[in-house]
Amino acid sequence: MLTLSPEEARRRIGRGETFDALIVSGSLRLSGNAALRTLPSWLRCTALHVDDCTNLTALPLDLYVDRVSARRCPQLWEVEGRLSVREELDLSGSGLRVVHADLHAARLTLADCTELERLDGAISVTHLDLRGCGALSILPDSLHVTQSIDVADSGLRALPRHLRAGLRWRGVPVDARTAFEPESLGGREVMAIRNVQRRRVLLERIGLDRFLADVGGLVIDRDRDAGGERSLIRVPFNDDEDLVAVLVQCPSTGGRYALRVPPSIRSCREAVAWMAGLSVTAYHPTQEA
Repeated sequence: MLTLSPEEARRRIGRGETFDALIVSGSLRLSGNAALRTLPSWLRCTALHVDDCTNLTALPLDLYVDRVSARRCPQLWEVEGRLSVREELDLSGSGLRVVHADLHAARLTLADCTELERLDGAISVTHLDLRGCGALSILPDSLHVTQSIDVADSGLRALPRHLRAGLRWRGVPVDARTAFEPESLGGREVMAIRNVQRRRVLLERIGLDRFLADVGGLVIDRDRDAGGERSLIRVPFNDDEDLVAVLVQCPSTGGRYALRVPPSIRSCREAVAWMAGLSVTAYHPTQEA
């Protein structure tokens, strides 16, 4: 069994040497190595860093480590084997399609793995982050999560019955209705929520148009453009900044929609100028949409 210092391991792997089994007496830092394609099949080290290794295709099949950071590895399509990670295994933004492994970790982060379709094997974690995993629509019965699952912008529409982990939406605790049934929420419910973070999540889930249709608001300005009448609406919150939105109409489709703007905006024209990235004095469209 070969044992190397972190510096020697990085140097030898960097020049293309391969190893079936390797012990590194510290952290193995290989991030940004575009030539790296594989790692030792059996690896022991304190931490493994392979972020932005654009040609890396696999993690070790037998890995025991405190931390792994393998973010933004587009060719890392599958994780398999036996992985024991004492703290966090972070695979966010990678090209993962399948995780099929005997995997144990305190935290498994798969955020923005947009092509991930399947989790399989004996996966046991304390926290699971699935934010942005839009292609993932189901979780297996074999999955074990003890504390929290973040499902924001994932393809999930429910959790398996056996999972009792708390739901999160970008880190904010939510219930199953907020996470999976936003169409059942109402604007008045949003207004009744006292926790600011949770209220913001509910507002995101219900959508600005439906929220304003339910609660109305104070009209603080009106004018007209090529699409018709525009309105600037304010909804005050006691413990958060006011919600201000401009209601506009598309001249080609006739559809009306709301666009949120900073609470300091005072006119429809100023709101539209802000959305165009201009000051109201510099905004002179030939035809306003």
